[in-house]
Amino acid sequence: MIVCQCLATNEAAIRRLAAHGGTTVRDVSMACGAGTDCGSCVAMIQAVLDQCVLEAIDPEHHPVHSIAFETITVGA
Repeated sequence: MIVCQCLATNEAAIRRLAAHGGTTVRDVSMACGAGTDCGSCVAMIQAVLDQCVLEAIDPEHHPVHSIAFETITVGA
């Protein structure tokens, strides 16, 4: 699902950033630019990050249990 229409950033990209330490909307914005243009996606970015936290606490909430992620550096 596309989260940021302006920069064509999808949910999977945000999940990859979260898996590699991106825990805030600011982290995501700094890493890929999502949420920095019109800002209408900021709430959705936060919702995806919140879901990632919930999945980390309870893996049964995770909709996809096997995703291969490439290494992403956040806040370098």
